[in-house]
Amino acid sequence: MVRNIKQIKIENLLGWASMALLLFLTFGTLVIILLKSHNNFQFTSMDFKVIKFTLYQAFVSTLISSILGIFSARALIRQSFWGKSLLITILGAPFILPTVVAILGIISIFGRNGFLNNILEPLGFKTLSIYGLHGIIIANIFFNLPLVSRLILQGWQNIPTEQFRLAESLNFSRKNLFFLIELPMLKSRIPGIFAVVFLICISSFSIALTLGGGPKSTTIELAIYQAFRFDFDLGKAANLAIFQFIFCLLLTIIVLWKQKNEPFQVAYDRTIQRWDINKKSFIDWTIICVSSVFLMAPLLTVIIDGASAIQFLNIVILISLIKSIFVAVGSVVICLSITFFIGNVVASNHTSSKVKWFMEGTGYFVIATSPLVIGTGLFIFLYPLLDPTRFVLPITALVNAIMALPFSLRIILPNLQKINQDYSKLSESLGLKGLDKFFKLTVPRLRKEIGFAGGLIGAMSMGDLGIVTLFSSPDSGTLPLIIYRLMGSYQMEAAKAAALILLITCFAIFLLADRLGKSNARSE
Repeated sequence: MVRNIKQIKIENLLGWASMALLLFLTFGTLVIILLKSHNNFQFTSMDFKVIKFTLYQAFVSTLISSILGIFSARALIRQSFWGKSLLITILGAPFILPTVVAILGIISIFGRNGFLNNILEPLGFKTLSIYGLHGIIIANIFFNLPLVSRLILQGWQNIPTEQFRLAESLNFSRKNLFFLIELPMLKSRIPGIFAVVFLICISSFSIALTLGGGPKSTTIELAIYQAFRFDFDLGKAANLAIFQFIFCLLLTIIVLWKQKNEPFQVAYDRTIQRWDINKKSFIDWTIICVSSVFLMAPLLTVIIDGASAIQFLNIVILISLIKSIFVAVGSVVICLSITFFIGNVVASNHTSSKVKWFMEGTGYFVIATSPLVIGTGLFIFLYPLLDPTRFVLPITALVNAIMALPFSLRIILPNLQKINQDYSKLSESLGLKGLDKFFKLTVPRLRKEIGFAGGLIGAMSMGDLGIVTLFSSPDSGTLPLIIYRLMGSYQMEAAKAAALILLITCFAIFLLADRLGKSNARSE
């Protein structure tokens, strides 16, 4: 009994230590910036323009992504064809695709000398500009269209087949079918999905950094970066950071509330049998083909161009690749450790409901925090003690791990709570505790979740171009930063070769971790 109490205290200590670190990095760093800036909370006219542009591009990007995502999901659920499962899998690729790689592919298609302009210009059409508002919106749609499609597609798959069979027996028209069966599902999912995508578009720093076309196309994240990196105007950085944090926090609360109150129905059959479908629907097939080309063309361009420029690889690119791998591995270890430290407290039967709500909610609210704000606060905090630029890789790994925590918690925590609920009494009777319980009971039943979360964290960290831009010196950096610098110096061949290496590495990390998780996984 005494040993069990001691073990509970150790688990609580680790959980609360992780929570303290989380609170310091999310809230504490913002307070540090405020104290250092002697802020008077006054916004300039330029600040208001930045806020207006950020909200406008986020709204337009989200609206277009949502509309196209709904139609794409509807076309996919209505049609069956060879390679459909592969196409649906590919829809998840942009989520782990490094932003700088995707942007390089988008430029190859929509840029001044891109594939599309090379076709339009001889025909007398006006050439497209990828930089500025148009480029940011196109890039946001590229990343978020697959996300919306997957989430809406999941909603359609969760509609019980029995409802469609009943509708068929009652001779429902297509109009009645949509309004009585499909529309309620869309109403329950669209607000939360819209808020998530809007949140992502607001905080899309890498896209604004690479495709922003000057002062008129500056987002809040980019303005924070410029205020700190070039002007060291902490007051401006703090004002914008506070606005973004409060706005994103409210959106995060809406997302969590919608997910909590979303109705749940059991679907006995995932294969939806529809009598109202025209297998040769021109509209459905047009949507599927256009969406596929839009998503696949930049990826194929990166692969083809990168393979043809592989001879431009150099030692700097290879060294930065090794650094990026170390950052990715470090992020995986840190994020999974914090996930289990917090998760064990949340899943424990000895934890009050209020404490569970606080710890779980704080973990999810990280998504409302800007990594640039965390980085700026850390720089100010660490500068009197040491040179932050000498510790750029550990700091990058830590911040990337924290930013991936909401995804890790969402993947692992539900099943961790179920395991504790089902096996807590049995493990106590067998004397399983601490590391023995973790490796003999928890890990075998969470291998799939751990593998998927680890692969996701590693791929996201590997391709991140955010916090590293604040700390890295001109002669160092991770692979995404090196690619960005190569693009800025117009060394496009070397950038394409490096982008291919980064693309392969990110997918290899994700697939390897996911495969390791699925091997010998136990379901009960």
